[in-house]
Amino acid sequence: MADYNFGKDGMFVNGVPVIGAPLLDSSGTIYFCDGNSGNDSNNGKSWSKAKKTLASVFAASHADIARGADRWARRNTIFIAGDSFEEDLVILPQKTDVIGVGSHNSFKGAMVTGNHVPVNTTMGTRFINVNFMGDASGGDIFTLATSNGGTEFWGCRFSATSTAAATGAIIATAVSFLRIEDCIFEGAFSDAAIEFGTGAGRATIIRNNIISGANMGIDVGAGFTSTPENSYIIGNVFKTTLACINDASSKFNVIGNRGITLAAKGASLAGAVVAAAALSLDNTFGTSDANNVIWPANGSI
Repeated sequence: MADYNFGKDGMFVNGVPVIGAPLLDSSGTIYFCDGNSGNDSNNGKSWSKAKKTLASVFAASHADIARGADRWARRNTIFIAGDSFEEDLVILPQKTDVIGVGSHNSFKGAMVTGNHVPVNTTMGTRFINVNFMGDASGGDIFTLATSNGGTEFWGCRFSATSTAAATGAIIATAVSFLRIEDCIFEGAFSDAAIEFGTGAGRATIIRNNIISGANMGIDVGAGFTSTPENSYIIGNVFKTTLACINDASSKFNVIGNRGITLAAKGASLAGAVVAAAALSLDNTFGTSDANNVIWPANGSI
């Protein structure tokens, strides 16, 4: 489970500052972005000088990390606030924590609406406490490639409930060290909420999320690999129409998940889960024709 700490410096989840808490990692530059009252001509170094768009503040942080040897091993932070950033992101800020603060309607943190396909080479972008919604025309919310290694989402919300339902939330192809923790995926995603294509996805961790949709929860292509580090789907809760987990690669360790699907159980509970039984334990699923079924079945010595 997530490690929530309340200390003199604020609230942290697994050592990561959330909800505007003071920084844990103060090695880099701090930027501010206000989607309501900011201005991209500002330097973004304070709330009174906040930038307005994510594209502008992401570019500033990315350039700051790259500007010299005194920055390469640092980590920047961007605090973002705004009722809705309506942007299709094409760059991510390298080695930067993007932290949503304030509130958007009923939700804590900022709202980002759009379909994001970053094309720049980045390492270690981390989103914390950010709400994401698909574009009004549908499509996938995030499409990540091998150049986006180390992307992480902590305590974020992915919503399919725009004018047209989003196809998927996160589509990752050969993305190493991807981490998705304590997030909520809601709405009728018409394809898998999280999908993995062919390629090396070493050390991928999907943990403690609530994942719902009108299709599959997590869909892993047969060509996915995870070498030398293991990858994990652990401690998630699912509510889907088709399989909660479909790992055609048999590379993920599938541990301690709970799920409900409208599909029939099928052979070996395939209506709810397809994965390597030898890499799995302590999962429980309910289907349209079976309740509270342990998968894989308990063995004996």
